[in-house]
Amino acid sequence: MNNVLLIIIELIICYGSLVLLRRILNTEGIYIYAIIATIASILMTTKTIAIMNINIPLGFASITSLIIGGNILTQTKGKEAIRKYILIIITSFIISTIVYYLSSIMVNSQYAINSNIAYSNLFNGHIREYIALLVSLIIAIWMNSKIYYLLKRIRNKIIISNIFSIIITEFVENIIYVLLAYLYEFTVIEIALCIVFRYMLKTIIGIIGTYPIYIVTKFIDKEVDYEN
Repeated sequence: MNNVLLIIIELIICYGSLVLLRRILNTEGIYIYAIIATIASILMTTKTIAIMNINIPLGFASITSLIIGGNILTQTKGKEAIRKYILIIITSFIISTIVYYLSSIMVNSQYAINSNIAYSNLFNGHIREYIALLVSLIIAIWMNSKIYYLLKRIRNKIIISNIFSIIITEFVENIIYVLLAYLYEFTVIEIALCIVFRYMLKTIIGIIGTYPIYIVTKFIDKEVDYEN
């Protein structure tokens, strides 16, 4: 199946889950989604796909949806909620990574040898990608919330706040991630192209994320207020 189509399916699943959890569990649903998406991002960032012969790591929608989740919190609860959100992501990331690594270095049984070897190799040799993911993600969420909040105060328009914050934040996030993860492993041209293509894809996904923010703010919160 075409990689672009699979990315679209991933996008629908991520944003759909984000909105659904927010609808069912209110603000706690965003925090629960942060845990799920963080674990998913750790797994996905270990695999790369080729788009126009450029190697690009996966996790476009899962990582970007975490930034959108931060924007939903900023829009509905203010910038104070971001600290808890970031702490949840960091905690989930550290615990998951440690558990994954410990399980990968355990001695394999003789049952299902191929799957055991595949699992062990999945978490070995990817420490740079993990560090790059955590550092770039936390900086992106923190930076994006600041820009989003500033734009919200200047002109309280969801479209303007999300689009401009995403454009700026994704540029910084992609540079940090790709350099930390692939410097000295990819050539200069490969790094540059990876940054450009990853930035384009994640920015488009982030801009599409305006719609979930709009749904939560304009419809879900109104329904909650009406029920209360």
